[in-house]
Order: sequence, then C-alpha cells, then structure tokens
Amino acid sequence: MINILVVIPYPGIGENYEKAIGRIRVKEVNFSTTYAYGTGKKVIDQIKGYDIVVVRGMTYLAVRNACPDVHVVEIPMSNTDILDALYQIKKKMGLVKVGIILPDITISGSNVLKSLTGFDVDVREVHDEDDVNIAIDELLESGCKVIVGGLTVGSYAGKRNIPYEQLMTSDVTITRTIKEALNAAMILDKERTRAKITNTIVNSIPSILIAVNRFQTIIAANDAASLFFSSKDLVGHALSEFFPDNVASLTIKNHENLDIVQSVKGTEMLVTQTPFSGGEEEDGILISMQKVEQFFNTEKKVRDKIGEKGLRARYHFSDIVADNIKMRQLIAKAIRYAQAEGNVLLTGETGTGKELFVQSMHNASQRADGPFVAINCAAISEQLLESELFGYADGAFTGARKGGKRGLFELAHGGTIFLDEIGEMPLNLQAKLLRVLQEKEIRKVGGDEIVPVDVRIMSATNQNIPDLVEKGLFRRDLYYRINLLALHIPPLRERGGDIDLLFQHFIRLDAERMHIQMPEINTSSLALLHRYKWDGNIRELRNVAERIIVLNGSLPITDETILSIDIPESETIEDVQTENTVESHGKKESPAELFNEFNESGLTLSEFAKMKGISRTTLWRKLKNLASE
Repeated sequence: MINILVVIPYPGIGENYEKAIGRIRVKEVNFSTTYAYGTGKKVIDQIKGYDIVVVRGMTYLAVRNACPDVHVVEIPMSNTDILDALYQIKKKMGLVKVGIILPDITISGSNVLKSLTGFDVDVREVHDEDDVNIAIDELLESGCKVIVGGLTVGSYAGKRNIPYEQLMTSDVTITRTIKEALNAAMILDKERTRAKITNTIVNSIPSILIAVNRFQTIIAANDAASLFFSSKDLVGHALSEFFPDNVASLTIKNHENLDIVQSVKGTEMLVTQTPFSGGEEEDGILISMQKVEQFFNTEKKVRDKIGEKGLRARYHFSDIVADNIKMRQLIAKAIRYAQAEGNVLLTGETGTGKELFVQSMHNASQRADGPFVAINCAAISEQLLESELFGYADGAFTGARKGGKRGLFELAHGGTIFLDEIGEMPLNLQAKLLRVLQEKEIRKVGGDEIVPVDVRIMSATNQNIPDLVEKGLFRRDLYYRINLLALHIPPLRERGGDIDLLFQHFIRLDAERMHIQMPEINTSSLALLHRYKWDGNIRELRNVAERIIVLNGSLPITDETILSIDIPESETIEDVQTENTVESHGKKESPAELFNEFNESGLTLSEFAKMKGISRTTLWRKLKNLASE
C-alpha cells in the first residue's frame, strides 16, 4: 500500500481536496489529509510513515530538506494565484505598491505583473521562517502597502498588523497535484516491486555481497554477509572492521577489478571486487566473497549435471563376473589402483572388458563424484579427434559452433577420461596429450586461452605399445606417462570356469530383459563352449548368449542348441585346400562318429580339426548337421 499525505495549509481548500481525493478509485493507494503550515518540528513529525507528501510553500521546502527519503509533491503557487490576489487587493485598496513573498520565484517578473495589472510589485524569495521578517522589512522600506504570500507569511504579517492578502490554491492546481501524486505512487510501486525482486535475488545468492563507498564505508550488504560476519547491521561500518587489512587496502587503493584468495575470519575465501559508479558521491566497489569449499561444491553440482547427460560411469567392481583366481587377483589390484591418482594403462584383446575395469576403478576412486568421459581414439579422424579432446574456440574453422565448444578434457575436469584404443592416436595428438599430462592444462583448437584441467587419464589398447614405440609409431615418453599403473586383462580362453559363469550370467540377463523364464542349461552344452577359442572374448560370448535367448526363448539349452548357433569361425585358403585333399583321399566319418571322437579327445575345436586335417569351419558344420538330424 502506498500512503499519500496531503498537507492542507488553510481550511478553505480542504473541502476541495477531499472532493478531488474522493473521486479517485485506485487500489494500493491510501490518501490522508492534515492541516499544517510552517517549518517547525511539529509539522515535520506529521509526515513520518508516509511514502508521498503533497505540500505547499515553505512547508514544501522544509519537508524536502528534512526527509530526503520521502517523495514530495509541491502544490505550486502559480501566476493565476498571484493575479487573483492582486485582483482582491485592487477591489479593497486600489492600485497600491504590493510586496510578494514566495519560497521559489517561478512566476513572471515584477515588470510583467505591473504591465498586466497596473500594480507596482516587489518580489522577495524566502527559504525558511527566519527569512520572512527580513523580507517584510525590506518590502515595507521599499514602500509596499500590502503583503501577498502563503499562510506562513500571512501569520507573520498578521502579528505585525501589516495588511496581507493570502495566495489561494485554485481547483485546477488541486486536480493537477493529485494526479501528480498518483503518478508518483505508480512509479514508487514499480520501484518497490523491482527492489523486492532485486533484494530477493541478492539475498538468495550464497555469495557474500558488500557494497562500499569511496570513503571505505559499507553502504549495502546481503543476508549472507550479515550471517557470515554475525552482524545484522553492517551498513555504516568501516570495511576494515570486518576485513583483513591487506584486503581492505587492496580494495580501496586499486579501485579496479580484483580476484584474490584470502583468509577472512579463518575461512579461505575467493574475494572479487567490481567498481561501480552512481555519481560522484556514490562511486565505490562491490565485493563478492565465496568460500573456496563452496566454490568446489558448486563445481560438483555442475559435474553432477554433466553426469545426468551421460558423462557418468555405470559399472562397479561388483559388476565384474569372475571366479578365476587370476581374475580375482586382477580385481584386487584394480581396486588398489582406484585409490591412487596415477594414470592407468589397460592391455588385452578386444572384448576382454577393459572399459568395465576402467569404469569400476573410477567409481571406486576419490573422483567418483566427478564426470567420466570415454572416447575411442580409433573411431574418429585426427582432425575431429583433436577438437573433441581439446574443444575449439569461436570461429576456429568453417562450420564451428558459435561460441566455441568445450572439449572432453574440459568436461572431464575433476573426474576421469578414458582413452580407448590409444595405440591408434596420431603422433601429432600424442604430443599434445603429453603436454596435458605434464602441464595439467589444455589449449582449444584455434584459440589462445589456456584452460587448467584436473583429470585422471586411463587408457586401453589391444596393441603391443612397446612394439609401436620401436617402430616410431608411439612416443616413448608418452608411453611411460600413461603406463604408470598397468593392468593386463587375460583373454576368455585363459579364464577356465569363467566361461560357464559368464554364459549363465548373460543368459539370465537376457531372459530378464525379454521377460521370459530362465532356461535350463545342460551341463554338456557348457562343455562345448570350452572347445571354442572365443577370439571375440567376453563380447562374443555375450552375443552368443543373446542369440540363443532370441532364437530359443525359455527352451532348455542343450548340445544341439549350442551347435545350431552360428558362431563365427575364421577360415584361410590353407584350410580349404587341406579340407579338399582330405575329402578326396581320406576316410570319411559320419557326424556322429566325429562328435564322439571330438568329445573323447579333450581337444579344442581348432586342435581337433587340425588333428583330423580339416578346417575348423568344416568340423563345425559337420557337428551342426548332427544337431539337425
């Protein structure tokens, strides 16, 4: 609610103001009236609690000077009011010399009035009641026979028995001042709404905000500042009362943008200052402080948001299915590596589960709350790989995204980046990667800005990196950097009983995914799986399990089921030639005889095929034919 007070100097206009106010129907605006004149304390006290005051004459000047926070609307004394007063004097006294006393000379000059009315007019300007008697004396000495002015002037003239004509306020002026007061109320309401929004925003910011003027005095502070300094009223205090001397002196002397980490009240704070200008008397600085710990927490929230977009490791050590003793020892080593900060290089054939180990180590590390970013270095061209890893600046190349792009190293800040197939990384990028490892910073493509990054690098390859080093295809110094901690994941064929364990695990997962009953698995069918080399390792076994569920549903898994699945086999020209020779000259065996001999041999599929002098493909096809008979 905007409260407006109309100060009425004399009863004659009170009724007119009441009528004008009564015609107004505006929500959130409340009009009140009071009779008062003069400049004394009693008058000033009446305006307390009001937002807008409508007042006339010297009382207007007094209120404006005494209450700078109150919006004051002046009831003006116009030329029309002067002419009306002179008209009344002419009727009573004729053309005599007239003295006019006003708080502000905004009317036409005395010569104009004399020309229009025939009166000899002398005008004096006064600012307070002390000036009134002086002005009256001067006008009397100049020959004035009557005084014209407001109610305050009239009271002084009356005490001295001097003829006096009061300036009256016209209905037009009354209407105009009420409209001006309403306009002021609308503006004030908007300013209050804007101030509330601004205040809410400022006080919702966790950062400590303090505004200081050029005299080193605090002129504004938010709730966070009051809470931190345990003081409800910081305004009016010297900055040095709350800040260390070195920060306060830097703030005032430099009077420029400044960022510094400083201990304030025993807390490490990031202190930032920004100069502001609001006129000569309002120049100062805005100080923003944020706890360093809070800053890192904010970064964590950002990283969590990044995680929601997919930059998050899904797997944990509990997801690794293994019973083989070597694998259990390997998992224990990986858990220890997870607690370290050194870079890790994982080696092993394709499909052995290197990324599963990498994600598990990330989730078991101190960086678990940070982002996890993975990229296959072999799947992207050199030019694209560089911009993906390091990002690019605005306008770096034709078609570049406006504003540039953050690279994966920048996205992985505070977390882990996984460089899969690192052996395929071009030498040019190897040099840039080495710089990241050494300097902990990156430079975007097409840009000059250096961006610090805190990233743990885990790499993986199915190649022999030392051989690549000897051939000049991989930097020796980079190899030493990424190979601080090494893990070699054995192929599936070396993991013994893990084949059974993994196969049953995958069958169960696929059955659950397809909402079917877990099929019964024949023990002899598991024995068939051991006779295959599994060149694709766990990934290939995973695909075989999925095909079985898709094709057979919840039916029991038997030898025939395994043999009916098209498990890819490699075949060479030599194998085909050998097969043709054996088929032409050798003894032919029935599929049943081959199967029995194969089971009794204890050999792998490849070893048995070699013993029989036929290709693995032919042997596999014959055994599958047995299943279909």
